[in-house]
Amino acid sequence: MLLGRVLGRVWSDRQVAGLDGHRMVIVRELETRATHVAVDLVEATAGSTVIVTTDEAAQAQLGPTPVDAVVVALVAGMEGIDDPAAMS
Repeated sequence: MLLGRVLGRVWSDRQVAGLDGHRMVIVRELETRATHVAVDLVEATAGSTVIVTTDEAAQAQLGPTPVDAVVVALVAGMEGIDDPAAMS
């Protein structure tokens, strides 16, 4: 799993049937600053800090639908980080 910040939403004109009804968002990893498109299962908004599962864990959330990143939680707070602002 990884921590990320939602940058915004993604729309598609066409998608595989398994993605119908699911939102997609752009997430930037807090540690590496890499960006990912993730299926959003928690209705995160831009600026939200989220937990994202990847690879097989992401795939398990949506069954046979081909995905490699899924937002599974909204982060309400973090403890044990000296400077939370440094993670943004």
